[in-house]
Amino acid sequence: MPAMFRRIFSYKFFPLAFTILTIVLLCLPGSMVPGTGIFSIKNLDKIVHVFLFGMNVLFWGWHFWASGREAKSLRIIFITATILVSLLGILMEYVQMYFIPNRSFDGYDILADIVGAVLAGLWLLRS
Repeated sequence: MPAMFRRIFSYKFFPLAFTILTIVLLCLPGSMVPGTGIFSIKNLDKIVHVFLFGMNVLFWGWHFWASGREAKSLRIIFITATILVSLLGILMEYVQMYFIPNRSFDGYDILADIVGAVLAGLWLLRS
C-alpha cells in the first residue's frame, strides 16, 4: 500500500485539484449554498472548513513526502504548507466579503480554516 500511495501522491494533480475545488466552493454565491436538509445543521460550515483546509495541508504534505524529500526538508515544507493554507483561508474570507454575492465575512470560518490546517500540519509533523 505505501508504494501505491507514494506513486499516487507524487503527482501534483491531487493537491492542486483539491486546492482549486476548495477555492471554487468558497467562491460559490450564497444563493447556490443550500440552507435546508443536512445543510441546515448549525455550524456545519465550520466542520466543512476544518475538513477542506486540513485536507489541503495533508494533500500538499503527502505530495512532498511522496517526492522523497529528506526529513528536515519535509518539516519545513509541512510548516510552510500549514501557514500558506491558513493564509488562503483568511484571504478567501475577504474575497467572500468583497466579491462574492450573498456571502459574508466570518471570523469563525477563519478560525476553522486555521484549526484544520494546524491539526493536519501537526499530524504530518508527528508522522
